[in-house]
Amino acid sequence: MPPQLTTSVEVSLKNILVATDFSPASLSALTWVLPIARQFDSVVHIVHVLHPSEIDIASPAANSAICQPIPMNAQRQLERLATVVGTVPHRTWLREGEVWEAVEDLVRSQHIDLVVVGASGKSDLKKFFLGSVAEEILRKATCPVLTMGPHVPSTSCSGPLAQIMYVTNLLEESHHGLQYAIRLAIQYKSRLLLLHVVEQEEPKQSDHESLREYRRILGNLLPECAGDLLVEPVLRVEVAKNSTARILQVADEIGADLIVMDIRTEEPWATHLRDKVSEVVSCAPCPVLTVRTSDERAPSTK
Repeated sequence: MPPQLTTSVEVSLKNILVATDFSPASLSALTWVLPIARQFDSVVHIVHVLHPSEIDIASPAANSAICQPIPMNAQRQLERLATVVGTVPHRTWLREGEVWEAVEDLVRSQHIDLVVVGASGKSDLKKFFLGSVAEEILRKATCPVLTMGPHVPSTSCSGPLAQIMYVTNLLEESHHGLQYAIRLAIQYKSRLLLLHVVEQEEPKQSDHESLREYRRILGNLLPECAGDLLVEPVLRVEVAKNSTARILQVADEIGADLIVMDIRTEEPWATHLRDKVSEVVSCAPCPVLTVRTSDERAPSTK
């Protein structure tokens, strides 16, 4: 069983990177994160990556005639997004190559604290910000990642974070995601729910002693800073055959505005596997913030 959470992790959001493919989903991701940027005095970095397939023309003659306008058009679209950002400090970046490599470079060089991606659920170009690309960012980024999945309504982008839900299986090496959830809940005066789902083939609600023990463990995860919350956190233990489905049901029941989860990285060959985290991200009715476990986080340079 995990020990009480007594160590503190620095929650910094000074630099936010929004990766865009110019789809409505990525625009929603940008507009959703702007209130957070204003709240934390963040600099918003917007990057678009030109994939080689976009400018892979059959002949050199066609390449010289057609290739040149592609970056110019992308630059114009980045400039239009800059008008959406308005008075929030921002920078735009146009890169060529693989999306993850460009994101990784900016995370390091610009000291990015949060990466934001939008998944449209459609096959646009080379499936940008779907499956492989979005999940690669989610799995490999050394900082937290906020993902706007295909089921997040665009109308959710401008509302306050009234209800935040932190989900844990109690097996993580660390619970830094909880500290992000608490920090945001304090900042926005949000309600906070801690959820653990016990997965059983034949769910039984009769073992009340066991459920009380899980609730006690959840309570022990709360750090001292949780005392600054406006409303006392709700501790909830559920029993279900499918834990992912129950997580999504609870998020829908409470009208969650944000789901926060800790995440473990996988070996490179496993980045496309669908585990519970990626299933939640893909189906959630609200954005999902994933935070890497402590033994896999890059050392802080701040």
